[in-house]
Amino acid sequence: MVPVGAQTDEDKLSEIENEIDALSREINAQEQIKDQRAAQVAEVAARLEALRLQVVEAQARVDAKEADISRQEAELTDLERTLASLEEQIARTQLEVRQTKELVQERAVDLYMSRSLNVGGVLLAVDEMADVTVGLEYAGQVIEDSEALIRRLEVLEHQEELQQKQVETNKERSQVILVSLEVERTGLVTDRLQLEESEAEVAKELEAVESLLAEIRADIREVEGELTALEREQDKIEAAIRAAQQTGGEKLGSLRWPVSGSVSSPFGYRTHPISGVRKLHTGVDISVGSGVKIVAAGNGVVILASWYGGYGNTVVIDHGGGLSTLYAHQSSLAVSVGQSVAEGDVIGYVGSTGYSTGPHLHFETRDFGVPVDPMPFLNG
Repeated sequence: MVPVGAQTDEDKLSEIENEIDALSREINAQEQIKDQRAAQVAEVAARLEALRLQVVEAQARVDAKEADISRQEAELTDLERTLASLEEQIARTQLEVRQTKELVQERAVDLYMSRSLNVGGVLLAVDEMADVTVGLEYAGQVIEDSEALIRRLEVLEHQEELQQKQVETNKERSQVILVSLEVERTGLVTDRLQLEESEAEVAKELEAVESLLAEIRADIREVEGELTALEREQDKIEAAIRAAQQTGGEKLGSLRWPVSGSVSSPFGYRTHPISGVRKLHTGVDISVGSGVKIVAAGNGVVILASWYGGYGNTVVIDHGGGLSTLYAHQSSLAVSVGQSVAEGDVIGYVGSTGYSTGPHLHFETRDFGVPVDPMPFLNG
């Protein structure tokens, strides 16, 4: 029996499934970890569903066998009561048979005696007419009673035979039920073991799922923390870029990819699926291994090359016309402030400095210090 207020595995399973749904929404909102974790969550959800079905099916088999055993036990109890009643009936019938046989024997003696005297003898042995009538009636009654007793005896013997057959039939049925019950009870033991194994698998899987969900929650907190950390630096870095960049010249229409990799998190606002808070991801995150060379996306002058809070080791290049590019989280820098660079020059190396969930390049394009989507420039 589960104590009042205690959480069963079924309750825990439902709670975990609800949490998986919530985290799936959060993962979809965090592009940086979507590819890495979404498949794991989907796999976990599928395993839990499969285990839930195993438990349901095992429980259904146990319930069915228990119901069948209860039905057969009830039938066996009814048969035992019927057999007991039949035994009592047979005992009464046998008693009646014995008593009737005794009466038949008595009547046979009476009949023999009446026939020995015969009717003529009876009439000669009496003096008055009234006595003659009584004698005749007595002789006739003896014969009639004897015939009735014989018929009664035949009925009782037939009744006893039918009762004995019914007893045998019920005993045979009882034996069949007993054999069936033995099979069902053996099967029930097996099904209960399978149910316990399935429930143990669910409990084990729940532990693994809780551990995975804790990791995912930590990942989400890291991503959200990175966005928050970068958000805190926005005003400062925007002011620094405006102060250092040259506003003259023609703005570049296209830029080179600073590293070769896939975009793991695009530019744009992120709306938290639960809190509803909107945060701007000011650039694109490009998945690439630590130590990979980072090159300048276009010709320009380095206006920032240092540690910059949540951005970690950061380089900003002014390309003229108000356009600048930013390269964050570098493991080390290869340029300094005031240095002119050409498109394709190495400016640093990929890392995970500052507030970062792992090695990648955070790349931004800014128009007069304000973040804009880099993709039109990179794909231009």
